[in-house]
Amino acid sequence: MSLSLQIIETMEQLKEMAELEADVWGTAPIPLHQTLTAVKNGGIAIGAYMDGKLVGFVYSFPGFRNGEVYLCSHMMGIAKPFRDQGIGYRLKMKQAEEARRRGYRVIRWTYDPLQSRNGYLNLAKLGALGVEYVENCYGEMNDALNGQLPSDRFIVEWRLDERVTGERNLVKADLLKARSLTVLEAGQRADGLLRPVPRDIDETAAPLLLAAVPLDFPQLKERDLALALEWRLATRALFQRLLAEGWIAAGAWRRSGEPAMHYIWVRRNE
Repeated sequence: MSLSLQIIETMEQLKEMAELEADVWGTAPIPLHQTLTAVKNGGIAIGAYMDGKLVGFVYSFPGFRNGEVYLCSHMMGIAKPFRDQGIGYRLKMKQAEEARRRGYRVIRWTYDPLQSRNGYLNLAKLGALGVEYVENCYGEMNDALNGQLPSDRFIVEWRLDERVTGERNLVKADLLKARSLTVLEAGQRADGLLRPVPRDIDETAAPLLLAAVPLDFPQLKERDLALALEWRLATRALFQRLLAEGWIAAGAWRRSGEPAMHYIWVRRNE
């Protein structure tokens, strides 16, 4: 099977994208008149096709903030059988290429910081930065992926002129341990599920901070919703405080065999 990436711009292509969106999220898709208007007015939609069948997409439109135009990457979805195959990374890289070609220099988007798959892609592989935290960003969401918890989100910023692929964030474990302090650990309960364990430490004592999140948060949420909410509230309190104190989420680290991923926090402008 061969994968190809294509710009989505026709009504038929947008219908396919809507069908895949509905399948991934289990809810009504964005209206076609909206997506069509967006792609004809500075927006970019890209599809990943496996032997002619749409298996993934990324959808974006223009944004404007503080005098700066940017590309707002609103949604990326991959059909379940095709996840964890690098398609999301290829879609984002194609999006960056097309954005540059059209004159954009920044891409911004949101994601749930407890979804480690997205966190690793965004911060470790792409080299974007977690610069803001929005509490209950979209209000109550009842789709298949987001239901039952507050819709907290990281806002990430990908500056294309400064973009360095994620090698800068794939830090060697020995160097990371030597220079970092852990401010949130993942403690294992008797049933095997992870619980958040905050650490009260002097945050000025190291140039890097580590904060753990479960590697498989959707499964944890399915097994123990109260514990999932505990993770939401613990990470919310910590991440909001770190951002307010001048830290940014600049990478993600995971080690084979461990059930948690660690966000890497650095001082802003370091």
